[in-house]
Amino acid sequence: MTNYNRTVWNRLVWLGVFAVAMGLLEAICVIYLRRLFPVSEWAGVLSAPPLERFHIEIIREASTLVMLVAVAWLAGVNLRSRIACFFYAFGFWDIFYYVGLKWLANWPGSWLEWDCLFLIPKPWYGPVLAPVLISVYFIVACIALHFRLNVRWRSGMIVAQIVGFCIWFWSFIKDGNQIQVYGFHSVKYSWTLFALGIIIAIVGLWLTVRGNSERE
Repeated sequence: MTNYNRTVWNRLVWLGVFAVAMGLLEAICVIYLRRLFPVSEWAGVLSAPPLERFHIEIIREASTLVMLVAVAWLAGVNLRSRIACFFYAFGFWDIFYYVGLKWLANWPGSWLEWDCLFLIPKPWYGPVLAPVLISVYFIVACIALHFRLNVRWRSGMIVAQIVGFCIWFWSFIKDGNQIQVYGFHSVKYSWTLFALGIIIAIVGLWLTVRGNSERE
């Protein structure tokens, strides 16, 4: 292993350790928040909060993003590696947030159980498995890019990631109004949209990494 690779792995390991601890800590914070308010006030155990409670959750989520940006900026060496560090840490944080909820509160009962995933800029809803799989993609993709700092981030790859994200975002928000009125059981998540987003993102990443390997 070269000194460069050893340095990269060391940086990624400690960044992952931070993100795992952060995910578990946030799970604990969310459990405390849910216990501060009676379960009857919520759409479901550890699920979507009533609208009047959103400001607390939004502050928490905004603070989380600021923390991830800050640690990614410290861990990276240039703009590209810092972006990769952010999504790498985001992936570990998101996965271990749900691992923490499962471990400490025995929720979700199933990885297909629905949750209010995020509130910025508006509520996102979907089965827990969907963001977990997206986070796995973030981790794998960012490791691949991290070891290829010389790879050119072609516009096609960037567009593919943005398009994939927009498709995921739409899959999470499109039924929001109906869910807020009738609950999670009134809708079905579009795994077709999820698959389309992941395929587009993976193809964009693969073509970029493959093109760089051929030039080498």
